[in-house]
Amino acid sequence: MTNYEYTYIYSMNNSSKPSFWVTNRSNRNVTLSDLALNIKAFTTINLLDEKHYHYTIDQLEHSRLSGSLFKKKGLVAVRNVAPPEPEKNTIPIVKDAPFPSKERSLFVISQVEYDELKFDNKEDQNKLDEEYAKENADLTNLDYKKGT
Repeated sequence: MTNYEYTYIYSMNNSSKPSFWVTNRSNRNVTLSDLALNIKAFTTINLLDEKHYHYTIDQLEHSRLSGSLFKKKGLVAVRNVAPPEPEKNTIPIVKDAPFPSKERSLFVISQVEYDELKFDNKEDQNKLDEEYAKENADLTNLDYKKGT
């Protein structure tokens, strides 16, 4: 038997199993007391899944007709069909895609020097620095006087 045939037989057997799907539509956990089960918010489970649960069809039908599934039908829905599989968001792999490296950069950093901001001698620069310091000292003195 080839691998393909085995997969095909397994999927047929898996789909022919009976299922009893319950969906919690509320934003809070719901407890089904007669089944001793807690269903998390916004989840769907198969209660006839032999791997996780051991309920009989009679137990589930009794709960649906007059038990906790009936009482909480506003919060919980019983489905006859399995929910659709969520779409998987995959990103295709491109083998020729460029990888970033430390040698190259997408941004070009340039240092621009403006002639208007240059000083011919250091004395002019020092004079401007002293004027700026005096202005700031006057402002701090005014702030200090207003605060007290």
